[in-house]
Amino acid sequence: MITGCNAGKTGKFPVMENGGSTSNGNGSARILLLAARQPDLRGLLEEAGFAVDAQRKPPKEGLPDADLALVFRGRLIGRNQAAILHERGIPVVEVLTSEPTSSSTAGWLRLSNRISKPDLVQVVRAVADWATGNRAAHAE
Repeated sequence: MITGCNAGKTGKFPVMENGGSTSNGNGSARILLLAARQPDLRGLLEEAGFAVDAQRKPPKEGLPDADLALVFRGRLIGRNQAAILHERGIPVVEVLTSEPTSSSTAGWLRLSNRISKPDLVQVVRAVADWATGNRAAHAE
């Protein structure tokens, strides 16, 4: 029987088995999801074993305790949010409304919103492994 992220599809998104990415080594990495409307993605991240702190607007005071920030740029979330999080040492995956105009770095990935949600979860898994120091290869 095949298990893991792509095991058994029902509908639009893959079904997660065996605790999602917990069995793949991501444990319960804490993700700050800064997005106006992304309930499907939040569900996929939670199914993948992540602890998700979803906020519709940028935090007014301080920073939440997060291993990684996933920032969706839009009307409510400006271009400075990803930069502020990155400057404070939180790795950032920023999803833009258009093609990225600047290069990504190890601590700040810039992606187009054309990326599929399951593929975005895979990117988050990789960045979370890097951010939490879990660099060991995981075989299924």
